[in-house]
Amino acid sequence: MKNILKFTLVSISVVAVINSCGSRSIDEDSDNYSEIINLNTNSSIIISSDDIVENEDDFLKSSDFGFVDKRFLYALFLSEYLWYDKVETDIETSLFNSPQEMIDSLKYKMYDRWSYAQTREEYENFTNQVSTGSFGFYYNEDFQVIETIVGSPSQKAGLLRGDILIHINEQNVTRELIYEPKHYLNEPVEFSVIRNNKVIKLEMAPTIYQYKVSSYQILEDESGKKIGHFIYNQFTSSSIEEIDEAFNEFKKNNISELIIDLRYNGGGSLNTASILLDKIAGYNNNNKLQFYLNYNDKMQSSNQSYYFDKDENSLSSLKRIFFLTTDSTASASETVINSLRPYMDVKLIGSTTHGKPTGMSGKDFGEYIYWLINFTILNADDNGEFYGGMSVNCESRDNIKYLRDDINGNMLKEALYYIKTNTCLSGN
Repeated sequence: MKNILKFTLVSISVVAVINSCGSRSIDEDSDNYSEIINLNTNSSIIISSDDIVENEDDFLKSSDFGFVDKRFLYALFLSEYLWYDKVETDIETSLFNSPQEMIDSLKYKMYDRWSYAQTREEYENFTNQVSTGSFGFYYNEDFQVIETIVGSPSQKAGLLRGDILIHINEQNVTRELIYEPKHYLNEPVEFSVIRNNKVIKLEMAPTIYQYKVSSYQILEDESGKKIGHFIYNQFTSSSIEEIDEAFNEFKKNNISELIIDLRYNGGGSLNTASILLDKIAGYNNNNKLQFYLNYNDKMQSSNQSYYFDKDENSLSSLKRIFFLTTDSTASASETVINSLRPYMDVKLIGSTTHGKPTGMSGKDFGEYIYWLINFTILNADDNGEFYGGMSVNCESRDNIKYLRDDINGNMLKEALYYIKTNTCLSGN
């Protein structure tokens, strides 16, 4: 391997903080699936440092979800919901204590794993990339760090992917101890972690912060070929400037290969997905169809198509593209992959994607925004029924012992090997 994979780091950057509002209308088409459910890591459960630890009964009850709200939600199910003909027509809405409980009861369970409700604050925080006050990292059931959020207190304090949490303020780590400091913003907390068989102490304070959802680097192989590597975690409206910055550098460096890491990207705005598609393939496919939305037979007037635009930083020399995926790669991520297949050679590295070929238009009523699945997303070849996920060209596990920009990490190494040899690396 050492003789095959020799790469020079040409440039690396984490994009600048976005200060603009960047919010979108509630009715904008989206396929937001922001919850990371099951990462293909050494442990199958991922937990956010921002996750609430509370009594389940308290979670189910919502005092601001009243009779009128329930009737509105029920009406949405019978009109705009993609599978409206599968919804029970005789229900007692008083039985439901929260929007999510009602959605989970009414949704078409054969396909729908995604319809949900959220508060206005949750929506604005996601769209504008603002935390609600936390350390900003994800960890698994073994308390091993999966990811630190770019711009978060944990990232600034030096917490790394692969670190194992053992103590918080000299107490054995628990989910409760990780969550509790959220109530005491800006007060420093001491973490003890195991890294490379050594115990390291880090100090960080939970804060409300604006985070970033991407980073990028440019690699150069031994033949001089430049390879762009873009790590992208959420299709937020506010991340368009981040995409622009990365592709400005890719264009300036005249990359000939591109690897996009979507392994934890659960989706978001379809407008943002369309813009990313413009950067990847808009140069050679200006005005051609990217994808279109197909609503139920009651809502056909809402059908919408998205087309390629040639931008100043659209790449002109790409013949193929590589995506790093897991079963947490969903929604807008899968839309981007599927939309490129009619136009270029698309290679998937990692494991089968989540399988969400649908989206939703949020409806704002009372205290909540309701996101019910109400359209399918098809590419220019009318393909898009991948409820079982998209299979990969080369299987590779997500090894959290390596940072995602480390060329020795399994998935990135696999993609680089394929670029060099046009074959998969066995046993990776």
